[in-house]
Amino acid sequence: MDDLQRKWREEFRAILDCKNAFTDNAALSRSYYDRKLPEFLNDIIQAYGQDHVRQVLAATVNHASWDGRYYRAVKEWAAQVAPFPQYPGHQGEPRHFFEFCLNEHPVIVNDAARLFMKLEREIANSGRKEPER
Repeated sequence: MDDLQRKWREEFRAILDCKNAFTDNAALSRSYYDRKLPEFLNDIIQAYGQDHVRQVLAATVNHASWDGRYYRAVKEWAAQVAPFPQYPGHQGEPRHFFEFCLNEHPVIVNDAARLFMKLEREIANSGRKEPER
């Protein structure tokens, strides 16, 4: 396995780990119902990085673009997030990474995505760098 393939696998695994952090013990749902979504999202960004959180939320929305329960602004944001690249040297039809998707109610994903979008704007406006993982 060459270096490019190894890096791709590491990034793929990192995004899966981030997705699992959202779903382990229903963490996202619990934070939503306990009204602790901002704290949860900050913690998950600190632990897994802004790029990985963006990939998970955007993949969830983009793979259910037919679902009318996602807010238009959230769909537009998700559509602008570049999809995870195909495996180096991939041939044939593109693979869709459904394993990055959260199996949560769209209301919860909408709120998480809108809060994440707000945090991204704040980080961009403050000129801060993404927190180190």
